[in-house]
Amino acid sequence: MSRSRDGNGAVGPLVRSLGICLAGVVVAALCAAPASVAEPADRGHGGGDNFAPASRTVTPVKVTRTTGTVAESGGVLRGRTTTLTGHGSSVTLDFGKEVGGIASVRFPGTAAPGERLGLAFTESSLYIGTTSDASNGGSGPDGALTADVVPGTTWTAPRAQQRGGFRYLTLFVDSAGSIAIDRVSVAITFAPTMTDLRDYDNYFHSSDPLLNRIWYAGAYTVQTNVIAPDTGRVWGPPGSGWDNGATVGVGDTILVDGAKRDRTVWPGDLGVSVPTEFASLGDLTPTRNALTTLYQHQTASGELPFAGPQVNFYSSDTYHLWTLVGTANYVQYSHDLAWLRDTWTGYRRALDFALAKVGPTGLFRVTGPNDWARGGQGGENIAANALAYQALLTGAELADLVGDPSAASWRATAAGVKTAVNATLWDEQAGLFRDNPTSALHPQDGNSLAVWFGLTDSAARSRRISASLTLNWNAYGATTPEKNSEIGTFPGSMEVQAHLRAGDTTRALELIRREWGYMLDSPIGTGSTFWEGYLANGQPGYGGAYMSLAHGWATGPTSALTFSVLGIQPQTVGGGYAVRPQPGDLTSAEGSLKTPLGDIALSWSHNARSGSFTGRLNAPPAAVDRVEIPTFGAKTAVRVNGRLVWNGTRGLAHGAALQDGYVVLKGLPAQAVLDSRAIGTTASGLAVAVTSAGSTPVRAGEERAIAVTVTAQGGKALSGEVDAAVPSGWTTTPATFSLDPAKGTTSTVVNVGVRVPAGAGGGQPQIRVKATSGRLGAETTTPLTVFGVWPEGVTAEASSEAAPNVFEGQPRTYYAGNAVDRSAATFWNDASPGQFPDTLTLTTPAPITLSGTGFQSIVDGVVTDLTVQSWDGAAWTTRATVTGNTALTRWIPFDQPVTTSRIRLVATASQPQNGNYTRVAELTP
Repeated sequence: MSRSRDGNGAVGPLVRSLGICLAGVVVAALCAAPASVAEPADRGHGGGDNFAPASRTVTPVKVTRTTGTVAESGGVLRGRTTTLTGHGSSVTLDFGKEVGGIASVRFPGTAAPGERLGLAFTESSLYIGTTSDASNGGSGPDGALTADVVPGTTWTAPRAQQRGGFRYLTLFVDSAGSIAIDRVSVAITFAPTMTDLRDYDNYFHSSDPLLNRIWYAGAYTVQTNVIAPDTGRVWGPPGSGWDNGATVGVGDTILVDGAKRDRTVWPGDLGVSVPTEFASLGDLTPTRNALTTLYQHQTASGELPFAGPQVNFYSSDTYHLWTLVGTANYVQYSHDLAWLRDTWTGYRRALDFALAKVGPTGLFRVTGPNDWARGGQGGENIAANALAYQALLTGAELADLVGDPSAASWRATAAGVKTAVNATLWDEQAGLFRDNPTSALHPQDGNSLAVWFGLTDSAARSRRISASLTLNWNAYGATTPEKNSEIGTFPGSMEVQAHLRAGDTTRALELIRREWGYMLDSPIGTGSTFWEGYLANGQPGYGGAYMSLAHGWATGPTSALTFSVLGIQPQTVGGGYAVRPQPGDLTSAEGSLKTPLGDIALSWSHNARSGSFTGRLNAPPAAVDRVEIPTFGAKTAVRVNGRLVWNGTRGLAHGAALQDGYVVLKGLPAQAVLDSRAIGTTASGLAVAVTSAGSTPVRAGEERAIAVTVTAQGGKALSGEVDAAVPSGWTTTPATFSLDPAKGTTSTVVNVGVRVPAGAGGGQPQIRVKATSGRLGAETTTPLTVFGVWPEGVTAEASSEAAPNVFEGQPRTYYAGNAVDRSAATFWNDASPGQFPDTLTLTTPAPITLSGTGFQSIVDGVVTDLTVQSWDGAAWTTRATVTGNTALTRWIPFDQPVTTSRIRLVATASQPQNGNYTRVAELTP
């Protein structure tokens, strides 16, 4: 019920007229409704933005296509007869949005008996036909349902053959004659305990109509994922067809992963869908039942399932940790301490199971590698460590609630994980965390989680990750390096949260509009729900027809818009809420959140040009720990109910203090008008920082893009150019930028091109990057690793070479010559694992002058200790020594240039992964 209530739960006036403009308290201007806030037609049901049907019986809204002979194809939409004649003749009906449930077809009394009607279902228009899209999870097709025609009767699908999610229903003749039908309907079965499917507990409305639709589409997606526990997917899969008659949990309603499939409790999905459920639908009973189900299937070792019944998979450390995080989320949102106490023994065993995997380095080590479909899970993975950190911190808060003395030790372990992650996994050159200590992969999931959960060691590092993540964006959204650079909406949901946690609201909103706006308005989608994921070109992933188009893990923007943009933020697991709006480029927003401490209703409007911000808050004082008013980087005066509480430099009431660009207030009354006005102007400023220099070296004759973050502040828009100062003979491609900081300090990421001329020697020159806008300027420097090119005829020999083999179906060689073939994909591998020294010797056809050498290894066994030597005609002379190396790629400088025709690398130690071999992908001049 998305109406505002007072602290006692009584239904009160709408947010815009909260009864807070008392006579003599505030000026009339502050009591006026923001002109830019449009009134939803029905705030209780979300107006036209709410996708939930008004009735549990729904009918199609249009005909999408016909094949064969079809008479009056649209008649069935209006209760008139539609006739299909001849085998295969069909009509495809469009319900206009995702629906799910039990289909019924009525045959008029005039229908011919003895015929057989086929029914095929699909979520996407791409798979319309006489066979349904895929859902059963096996190798056999879903096929179609069939109905025998009996004149004057209604055929209804068996309950086990209900279709959990679809938009299109194709009816076709599966016999030889004619079939008449005059009504088609679906009995909605999702959200089984909701009397009114449109009556959400909370609402959201802003100045951007697209964001409003996205919020409700996320809510509706999760709503379609709430099912009766005895209507889950049967596992193992039937040979053909589908069976949604499995019991997948306890209670009478449960939150699962998808509408069409898998219709099973998957803990990772809960990390996104539970915050969505709380922020929109409000009822957390489906979450409680999902978590209870997982704990009921905990093993004796304490391990929790990778997937609940009937799938019952295990061996996933990340999903085990997601259950612990989900437990804390549920308790935070519900304050259900009775359930927590009943579950505590299982929770303790589960956290102990995880703690045993925190090693002496302080990092969590994955031994259960199953995960969300990303590649390369295992080892000291950044995503797993972020989850372990969050589980330990929130576990300590839960322990405090039940009086368990373990809280202190869990917090200490969490602090150790944080220190180890930032010391071991951070890649300064890339501006991102590595997937593993020796990995060249910088994943979307782990980096996003690290920022979202506060694992980074500074706000500056979080901002840098936020900027670096944008380098993976394309026209359809944020690509996912750890899933073949497809677009993963699960880690994408995490990335939205990361941008907001880093303080870049405009960047978060841009991603939401790009990725979620694409899904919502794509002609191949449902027009109402969000997808499991898709390819980088916007086409379906996950096997195409098997992909779920209503998947709860894709709904991150819904909670993000309520918690961060509107600004009603849950705080500690057992505590209250902070009001902290992050307007970004929005001019207004309003909404509500029903909490165990009372309902919170908030609206605000922001005029960037005048520097004003006005908010209206209705909340029990016990529910709101503090209120934070944005200053947008300007000196401001803040009033509460007309009283000056911050004069721009010091606090006058409510403990007002300036913190991170917000004026923080405490102890506000239950009803408050909040007014902030800029005092004077903020001087324009420009800053520039290298986002990522790229960890891959640039070769002579090639071009490299240097990603640069440009940041602007002040009261006017800034446009300009970013260029680089490079060595003589090099060329650059400048990049332009345009920023409007009127809504607060803002930034963008641009790519400056740098081309190294052919014939250039290797090295690591410092590149000066400068941004200019009129008289404003800012600059920084960054090293750029350059690999030269050996002359034709260079040869290589090694102390030993591993024999060729086949790896993942591909033939692979390990010759010494692989280290000089200009390809990082091939490498020399010695044949004596764990035995050192190993030598690699290069000979050039004529002497060349070297100032150092470029070195590149591979991720599963980097050379740690080595010397580089040159031949002077009589003996080898050491030119450089490296110890304790962890870098995959580096430039190794010599003390002084040397002219030689022979160069030798002597490896004396390597990382022990995969057999403790010495592996060199490239050794360059």
